[in-house]
Amino acid sequence: MRRIEPKRELKDYESQGSAIRRIISKENEPEIKVEDEEVEENINILEEKIPSKLMTLLRMGLVEKGELETMKRALKSGEDALTQPVLRKHIYELFNKLVDAVSDDQQIYVRMRKRLQTDNKEEE
Repeated sequence: MRRIEPKRELKDYESQGSAIRRIISKENEPEIKVEDEEVEENINILEEKIPSKLMTLLRMGLVEKGELETMKRALKSGEDALTQPVLRKHIYELFNKLVDAVSDDQQIYVRMRKRLQTDNKEEE
């Protein structure tokens, strides 16, 4: 005997990148449950303050997954993060990783040097 399966509706595929862009730009914002509204709003506030390219690097492994929220909080709080020992530690670790990346990779180093030279010329 042949089994008949019910028809399933196919859902449109949305990549992670497009979902993030949609959330950040608030285009076609889906309806959010009242209890989730505050959480969703807090996420958007955090990601608006942090440049999207930096967020991408953080998510890709610049910081450990368990420390991602702490790093977002540290970056969002700016100079106030330096007064809190936990956040200061995370900022220091991120700074060291970025300095290592610039100094270890010759191409990144040359680009940074050129950028600094052009910035200095524009100021004069």
